[in-house]
Amino acid sequence: MADAYYIWRLAEAAQQIDLLAGFLATRREPGPDHLAAPPECAGAGRAAVAAGRLGDALERLDDLREHAARWAGHPHHPGEPGAAEHDAQVWDYAKDMLREERGPVPTYLPTARDILWQLRFLQRRICACPQADAQARADAHYLAGRAAMAVEIGHLGAARRELRRLRALAEKHAGDDGG
Repeated sequence: MADAYYIWRLAEAAQQIDLLAGFLATRREPGPDHLAAPPECAGAGRAAVAAGRLGDALERLDDLREHAARWAGHPHHPGEPGAAEHDAQVWDYAKDMLREERGPVPTYLPTARDILWQLRFLQRRICACPQADAQARADAHYLAGRAAMAVEIGHLGAARRELRRLRALAEKHAGDDGG
């Protein structure tokens, strides 16, 4: 079984290939040579992701980025998302790949509910704290989202790590450990 980080990287490649292929499908360059190159790169990239060949997928992704770079500055050109937005975009791809790879994962529901409750409590506490700046609030949303993702796929250890990071953020900004 591939590790979760490898699957996450495959999901990133798949998401970016789909995004750039969709953008490039709406662009037309002069000449017959340019019409087939992006769809061929996208098809080869998707096949590499399906086969679990990360290196090949990343090479095809680089090719698509090169094609898309010609359209930099276009109002519909996909930009680089922030960390939280990036995770949200890749999450559905990764979740499907992880479930396919691992199969159903039994989760102890009371523990998962407790973690989710603590996440929501700490996130609200940080966001309501007048000492917390915009970055602290963004970090609270980001950490809570990552932990919720981990709970969703049954990885309670990762969820607890993100919960500890959220507690540290709450201590720093709210002066309370939240628990």
